Amino acid sequence: MELGTKLNHILGHNSWRRDMRTLNPILILMLVTTAAFAGSPGTTGFELLRTDGFARSSALGGSQIAVGGDLHSLFSNPAGLADLSHPIASAGFFKHVMDLDSGNLSYARPIRQIGVVGLGLTYFDYGSFDRASEYGEKQGEFGASDVLVTASAARGLRENLSGGVSLKYLNCTIDSYTASAVAMDMGVLYHTGYHDWSVGVGVFHLGFATAAFLEEKDPLPTTYRLGLSAPLEHLPVRFSFSGDYTEADDLRGAGGLEVDFSKYVQGRLGYNSVGLDQRVGLDRDALAGFSCGIGIHASTLTFDYALTSQGEVGYLHRFGLSTTFPAGRTARD
Repeated sequence: MELGTKLNHILGHNSWRRDMRTLNPILILMLVTTAAFAGSPGTTGFELLRTDGFARSSALGGSQIAVGGDLHSLFSNPAGLADLSHPIASAGFFKHVMDLDSGNLSYARPIRQIGVVGLGLTYFDYGSFDRASEYGEKQGEFGASDVLVTASAARGLRENLSGGVSLKYLNCTIDSYTASAVAMDMGVLYHTGYHDWSVGVGVFHLGFATAAFLEEKDPLPTTYRLGLSAPLEHLPVRFSFSGDYTEADDLRGAGGLEVDFSKYVQGRLGYNSVGLDQRVGLDRDALAGFSCGIGIHASTLTFDYALTSQGEVGYLHRFGLSTTFPAGRTARD
Protein backbone atom coordinates (compact mmCIF):
# COMPACT_ATOMS: atom_id res chain seq x y z
CA MET A 1 0.00 0.00 0.00
CA GLU A 2 1.44 3.34 -1.10
CA LEU A 3 2.19 6.33 1.13
CA GLY A 4 -0.73 8.40 -0.12
CA THR A 5 -3.28 5.78 0.86
CA LYS A 6 -1.82 5.45 4.34
CA LEU A 7 -1.47 9.13 5.06
CA ASN A 8 -4.97 9.74 3.75
CA HIS A 9 -6.23 7.00 6.08
CA ILE A 10 -4.23 8.27 9.07
CA LEU A 11 -4.87 11.97 8.56
CA GLY A 12 -8.47 11.39 7.54
CA HIS A 13 -9.41 11.03 11.21
CA ASN A 14 -9.62 14.48 12.83
CA SER A 15 -8.85 13.17 16.29
CA TRP A 16 -5.44 11.95 15.07
CA ARG A 17 -4.39 14.98 13.09
CA ARG A 18 -2.67 16.97 15.81
CA ASP A 19 -0.68 14.00 17.10
CA MET A 20 0.30 12.74 13.65
CA ARG A 21 1.71 16.10 12.57
CA THR A 22 4.56 15.51 15.03
CA LEU A 23 6.32 12.37 13.86
CA ASN A 24 9.61 10.66 13.33
CA PRO A 25 10.01 9.87 9.59
CA ILE A 26 11.21 6.38 10.57
CA LEU A 27 7.88 5.87 12.33
CA ILE A 28 6.00 6.79 9.16
CA LEU A 29 8.11 4.33 7.17
CA MET A 30 7.37 1.60 9.71
CA LEU A 31 3.65 2.35 9.48
CA VAL A 32 3.84 2.26 5.68
CA THR A 33 5.64 -1.08 5.59
CA THR A 34 3.51 -2.70 8.28
CA ALA A 35 0.26 -1.62 6.65
CA ALA A 36 1.40 -2.78 3.23
CA PHE A 37 2.39 -6.28 4.22
CA ALA A 38 -0.28 -6.89 6.85
CA GLY A 39 -2.87 -6.59 4.10
CA SER A 40 -4.27 -9.20 1.79
CA PRO A 41 -2.04 -10.95 -0.77
CA GLY A 42 -3.49 -8.67 -3.44
CA THR A 43 -2.51 -5.44 -1.70
CA THR A 44 -0.72 -3.04 -4.06
CA GLY A 45 1.18 0.21 -3.71
CA PHE A 46 1.66 3.44 -5.67
CA GLU A 47 -2.01 4.40 -5.52
CA LEU A 48 -1.27 7.73 -7.21
CA LEU A 49 -1.25 5.74 -10.44
CA ARG A 50 -4.98 5.26 -9.95
CA THR A 51 -5.78 8.77 -8.73
CA ASP A 52 -7.57 10.67 -11.50
CA GLY A 53 -6.70 14.35 -11.33
CA PHE A 54 -8.77 15.35 -14.40
CA ALA A 55 -12.02 17.05 -13.49
CA ARG A 56 -14.07 15.91 -16.49
CA SER A 57 -13.37 12.19 -16.18
CA SER A 58 -13.67 12.31 -12.38
CA ALA A 59 -17.12 13.93 -12.61
CA LEU A 60 -18.15 11.02 -14.83
CA GLY A 61 -17.02 8.41 -12.31
CA GLY A 62 -13.86 7.45 -14.21
CA SER A 63 -15.91 5.77 -16.96
CA GLN A 64 -14.21 7.50 -19.92
CA ILE A 65 -12.07 4.76 -21.45
CA ALA A 66 -14.21 4.82 -24.63
CA VAL A 67 -14.20 8.63 -25.00
CA GLY A 68 -11.28 10.33 -26.73
CA GLY A 69 -10.37 13.78 -27.97
CA ASP A 70 -9.39 15.21 -24.57
CA LEU A 71 -6.31 15.31 -22.37
CA HIS A 72 -8.01 13.06 -19.81
CA SER A 73 -6.97 10.26 -22.21
CA LEU A 74 -3.49 10.53 -20.67
CA PHE A 75 -5.12 8.87 -17.66
CA SER A 76 -8.17 7.00 -19.00
CA ASN A 77 -6.94 5.54 -22.33
CA PRO A 78 -3.90 6.78 -24.30
CA ALA A 79 -5.55 5.69 -27.57
CA GLY A 80 -8.08 8.52 -27.13
CA LEU A 81 -5.34 11.07 -27.82
CA ALA A 82 -5.49 10.04 -31.50
CA ASP A 83 -8.84 11.87 -31.78
CA LEU A 84 -7.15 15.23 -31.11
CA SER A 85 -6.91 17.50 -34.16
CA HIS A 86 -5.44 20.53 -32.34
CA PRO A 87 -2.62 20.96 -29.85
CA ILE A 88 -4.07 21.29 -26.36
CA ALA A 89 -2.68 22.13 -22.92
CA SER A 90 -4.26 21.92 -19.49
CA ALA A 91 -3.59 22.62 -15.83
CA GLY A 92 -5.52 21.05 -12.99
CA PHE A 93 -5.79 21.28 -9.22
CA PHE A 94 -7.15 18.62 -6.90
CA LYS A 95 -8.16 19.45 -3.31
CA HIS A 96 -8.02 16.31 -1.19
CA VAL A 97 -9.29 15.73 2.34
CA MET A 98 -7.37 17.28 5.26
CA ASP A 99 -5.93 19.98 2.95
CA LEU A 100 -3.74 17.58 0.98
CA ASP A 101 -3.07 19.09 -2.45
CA SER A 102 -2.51 17.64 -5.90
CA GLY A 103 -2.07 19.21 -9.32
CA ASN A 104 -1.26 18.32 -12.91
CA LEU A 105 0.08 19.86 -16.09
CA SER A 106 -0.40 18.21 -19.47
CA TYR A 107 0.08 18.88 -23.15
CA ALA A 108 -0.56 16.97 -26.38
CA ARG A 109 -0.21 17.72 -30.08
CA PRO A 110 -0.61 15.94 -33.42
CA ILE A 111 2.63 15.37 -35.31
CA ARG A 112 2.46 14.47 -38.97
CA GLN A 113 3.43 10.87 -39.83
CA ILE A 114 3.83 10.02 -36.15
CA GLY A 115 0.44 10.50 -34.53
CA VAL A 116 -0.39 12.42 -31.37
CA VAL A 117 2.12 12.72 -28.54
CA GLY A 118 1.39 13.88 -25.01
CA LEU A 119 3.19 14.64 -21.78
CA GLY A 120 1.78 14.90 -18.27
CA LEU A 121 3.16 15.84 -14.85
CA THR A 122 1.20 15.08 -11.66
CA TYR A 123 2.22 15.86 -8.09
CA PHE A 124 0.74 15.10 -4.68
CA ASP A 125 1.84 17.13 -1.66
CA TYR A 126 1.09 15.73 1.81
CA GLY A 127 2.31 18.89 3.53
CA SER A 128 4.92 19.28 6.25
CA PHE A 129 5.26 17.40 9.52
CA ASP A 130 7.11 18.23 12.72
CA ARG A 131 10.06 15.90 13.08
CA ALA A 132 10.28 14.32 16.53
CA SER A 133 12.60 11.95 18.34
CA GLU A 134 11.39 8.73 19.93
CA TYR A 135 10.88 10.80 23.10
CA GLY A 136 8.63 13.36 21.40
CA GLU A 137 11.27 16.10 21.18
CA LYS A 138 10.72 18.31 18.11
CA GLN A 139 13.62 18.35 15.65
CA GLY A 140 12.47 20.53 12.76
CA GLU A 141 10.18 19.57 9.90
CA PHE A 142 10.04 17.13 7.00
CA GLY A 143 7.72 16.64 4.03
CA ALA A 144 6.16 13.90 1.93
CA SER A 145 5.19 14.04 -1.74
CA ASP A 146 4.64 12.01 -4.93
CA VAL A 147 5.54 12.99 -8.51
CA LEU A 148 4.30 11.17 -11.61
CA VAL A 149 5.61 11.79 -15.15
CA THR A 150 3.63 10.39 -18.10
CA ALA A 151 4.68 10.31 -21.77
CA SER A 152 2.11 9.07 -24.30
CA ALA A 153 1.80 8.42 -28.03
CA ALA A 154 -1.26 7.44 -30.08
CA ARG A 155 -2.20 7.05 -33.72
CA GLY A 156 -4.82 5.58 -36.02
CA LEU A 157 -4.23 1.91 -36.77
CA ARG A 158 -6.98 1.55 -39.36
CA GLU A 159 -10.31 3.19 -40.11
CA ASN A 160 -12.13 4.01 -36.86
CA LEU A 161 -9.49 2.18 -34.77
CA SER A 162 -6.70 3.84 -32.80
CA GLY A 163 -4.09 2.62 -30.36
CA GLY A 164 -1.95 4.29 -27.74
CA VAL A 165 0.82 3.69 -25.20
CA SER A 166 1.87 5.61 -22.10
CA LEU A 167 5.13 5.26 -20.19
CA LYS A 168 5.13 6.39 -16.55
CA TYR A 169 7.67 7.11 -13.85
CA LEU A 170 6.53 7.62 -10.26
CA ASN A 171 8.69 8.87 -7.40
CA CYS A 172 7.46 8.97 -3.79
CA THR A 173 9.36 10.76 -1.02
CA ILE A 174 9.16 10.77 2.77
CA ASP A 175 11.87 13.01 4.18
CA SER A 176 15.11 11.58 2.71
CA TYR A 177 13.56 8.20 1.88
CA THR A 178 12.23 7.42 -1.60
CA ALA A 179 10.35 4.74 -3.48
CA SER A 180 9.91 4.67 -7.25
CA ALA A 181 8.27 2.68 -10.03
CA VAL A 182 8.02 2.49 -13.81
CA ALA A 183 4.83 1.46 -15.56
CA MET A 184 3.12 1.29 -18.94
CA ASP A 185 -0.48 1.76 -20.13
CA MET A 186 -1.73 0.30 -23.41
CA GLY A 187 -5.14 0.91 -24.93
CA VAL A 188 -7.25 0.80 -28.07
CA LEU A 189 -10.33 2.82 -29.02
CA TYR A 190 -12.81 1.70 -31.67
CA HIS A 191 -15.51 3.93 -33.12
CA THR A 192 -18.00 1.30 -34.24
CA GLY A 193 -19.95 3.41 -36.72
CA TYR A 194 -23.16 2.15 -35.11
CA HIS A 195 -25.08 5.19 -33.85
CA ASP A 196 -21.81 6.81 -32.72
CA TRP A 197 -21.05 4.05 -30.22
CA SER A 198 -17.41 3.62 -29.16
CA VAL A 199 -15.59 0.82 -27.35
CA GLY A 200 -12.34 1.12 -25.40
CA VAL A 201 -10.12 -1.51 -23.83
CA GLY A 202 -6.75 -1.34 -22.11
CA VAL A 203 -4.30 -2.53 -19.50
CA PHE A 204 -2.93 0.05 -17.06
CA HIS A 205 -0.03 0.33 -14.59
CA LEU A 206 1.81 -2.67 -15.97
CA GLY A 207 5.27 -2.44 -14.45
CA PHE A 208 7.36 -2.77 -11.31
CA ALA A 209 8.88 -0.86 -8.42
CA THR A 210 12.49 0.22 -8.95
CA ALA A 211 13.15 1.30 -5.35
CA ALA A 212 11.51 0.78 -1.94
CA PHE A 213 11.22 2.99 1.14
CA LEU A 214 12.74 0.26 3.27
CA GLU A 215 13.42 -3.28 1.97
CA GLU A 216 10.27 -4.70 0.36
CA LYS A 217 9.04 -3.32 -2.97
CA ASP A 218 5.28 -2.91 -3.37
CA PRO A 219 3.56 -4.40 -6.44
CA LEU A 220 1.78 -2.00 -8.79
CA PRO A 221 -2.04 -1.86 -9.12
CA THR A 222 -2.16 -3.43 -12.61
CA THR A 223 -5.68 -2.85 -13.95
CA TYR A 224 -7.60 -4.29 -16.91
CA ARG A 225 -10.43 -2.10 -18.20
CA LEU A 226 -13.21 -2.38 -20.79
CA GLY A 227 -15.78 0.32 -21.57
CA LEU A 228 -18.52 1.58 -23.85
CA SER A 229 -19.70 5.08 -24.75
CA ALA A 230 -22.97 5.80 -26.55
CA PRO A 231 -25.21 8.84 -27.16
CA LEU A 232 -28.89 8.90 -26.29
CA GLU A 233 -30.79 9.10 -29.56
CA HIS A 234 -32.28 12.51 -30.37
CA LEU A 235 -30.98 14.05 -27.13
CA PRO A 236 -27.69 15.87 -26.34
CA VAL A 237 -26.73 13.17 -23.84
CA ARG A 238 -23.89 10.64 -23.84
CA PHE A 239 -23.59 7.65 -21.52
CA SER A 240 -20.30 5.99 -20.58
CA PHE A 241 -19.76 2.67 -18.80
CA SER A 242 -16.61 0.81 -17.81
CA GLY A 243 -15.53 -2.19 -15.80
CA ASP A 244 -12.14 -2.69 -14.10
CA TYR A 245 -10.37 -5.70 -12.76
CA THR A 246 -7.46 -5.30 -10.33
CA GLU A 247 -6.20 -8.24 -8.31
CA ALA A 248 -6.31 -6.24 -5.08
CA ASP A 249 -9.86 -4.98 -5.67
CA ASP A 250 -11.44 -7.68 -7.82
CA LEU A 251 -14.14 -6.15 -10.10
CA ARG A 252 -15.31 -2.55 -10.10
CA GLY A 253 -17.71 -0.65 -12.31
CA ALA A 254 -18.31 2.98 -13.26
CA GLY A 255 -20.90 4.94 -15.18
CA GLY A 256 -21.28 8.52 -16.32
CA LEU A 257 -23.81 10.81 -17.97
CA GLU A 258 -22.74 13.96 -19.86
CA VAL A 259 -25.40 16.46 -20.97
CA ASP A 260 -24.81 19.29 -23.46
CA PHE A 261 -27.04 22.10 -22.19
CA SER A 262 -25.61 24.31 -24.93
CA LYS A 263 -22.39 24.53 -26.94
CA TYR A 264 -20.96 26.44 -23.98
CA VAL A 265 -22.08 24.38 -20.97
CA GLN A 266 -22.00 20.67 -20.10
CA GLY A 267 -23.37 18.97 -17.00
CA ARG A 268 -21.96 15.68 -15.67
CA LEU A 269 -23.02 12.94 -13.27
CA GLY A 270 -21.16 9.77 -12.38
CA TYR A 271 -20.83 6.83 -10.06
CA ASN A 272 -17.96 4.48 -9.25
CA SER A 273 -18.45 1.30 -7.22
CA VAL A 274 -15.33 2.18 -5.21
CA GLY A 275 -17.92 3.95 -3.07
CA LEU A 276 -18.99 0.59 -1.69
CA ASP A 277 -15.53 0.21 -0.13
CA GLN A 278 -15.74 3.71 1.38
CA ARG A 279 -18.83 3.01 3.46
CA VAL A 280 -18.29 2.94 7.20
CA GLY A 281 -21.90 2.81 8.42
CA LEU A 282 -22.45 6.55 8.95
CA ASP A 283 -24.92 9.07 7.51
CA ARG A 284 -23.02 10.25 4.42
CA ASP A 285 -22.37 6.72 3.16
CA ALA A 286 -25.28 6.98 0.74
CA LEU A 287 -23.31 9.44 -1.42
CA ALA A 288 -20.02 7.51 -1.45
CA GLY A 289 -18.88 6.91 -5.02
CA PHE A 290 -21.14 9.54 -6.59
CA SER A 291 -19.78 12.51 -8.51
CA CYS A 292 -20.96 15.51 -10.48
CA GLY A 293 -19.45 18.39 -12.36
CA ILE A 294 -19.69 21.05 -15.00
CA GLY A 295 -17.76 22.11 -18.11
CA ILE A 296 -17.81 25.66 -19.45
CA HIS A 297 -16.46 26.47 -22.91
CA ALA A 298 -15.55 29.94 -24.16
CA SER A 299 -13.65 30.30 -27.42
CA THR A 300 -10.49 28.21 -27.04
CA LEU A 301 -10.75 27.91 -23.23
CA THR A 302 -12.52 25.24 -21.19
CA PHE A 303 -13.08 25.25 -17.44
CA ASP A 304 -13.97 21.96 -15.73
CA TYR A 305 -15.05 21.30 -12.16
CA ALA A 306 -15.81 18.03 -10.38
CA LEU A 307 -17.14 17.18 -6.94
CA THR A 308 -16.74 13.57 -5.78
CA SER A 309 -17.93 12.03 -2.55
CA GLN A 310 -15.90 9.67 -0.38
CA GLY A 311 -18.77 9.17 2.01
CA GLU A 312 -18.08 10.11 5.61
CA VAL A 313 -14.45 11.01 4.79
CA GLY A 314 -15.61 14.05 2.83
CA TYR A 315 -15.78 15.59 -0.64
CA LEU A 316 -12.98 16.05 -3.16
CA HIS A 317 -12.82 19.10 -5.44
CA ARG A 318 -11.08 19.04 -8.83
CA PHE A 319 -10.55 22.05 -11.09
CA GLY A 320 -9.17 22.12 -14.59
CA LEU A 321 -8.44 24.77 -17.22
CA SER A 322 -7.47 23.83 -20.77
CA THR A 323 -6.87 25.66 -24.02
CA THR A 324 -6.50 24.63 -27.66
CA PHE A 325 -4.00 26.04 -30.13
CA PRO A 326 -4.10 26.41 -33.94
CA ALA A 327 -4.84 23.20 -35.79
CA GLY A 328 -2.22 20.47 -36.03
CA ARG A 329 -2.28 17.33 -38.12
CA THR A 330 -4.09 14.20 -36.99
CA ALA A 331 -2.57 10.74 -36.84
CA ARG A 332 -4.56 9.77 -39.94
CA ASP A 333 -3.32 12.63 -42.14
